[in-house]
Amino acid sequence: MTAHNVTIAGYLVAVAVIVLVQVLATRTRVPVPSLGELLTRAMRSRTGRVGVLVAWAWIGLHFFAR
Repeated sequence: MTAHNVTIAGYLVAVAVIVLVQVLATRTRVPVPSLGELLTRAMRSRTGRVGVLVAWAWIGLHFFAR
């Protein structure tokens, strides 16, 4: 298994965990905030807005800039 395959597998696992937590937050009574609630809370402060912007830029540079 190459390093590229391990990296892709890691990203797929991360996406699967995010989807699982989102489903648990919206479909069950588990006290986990949904992704929308997390983003709403993060966007209330300047630091949170900068963090969301940096995360979005990182995703853009790593996945869409080829």
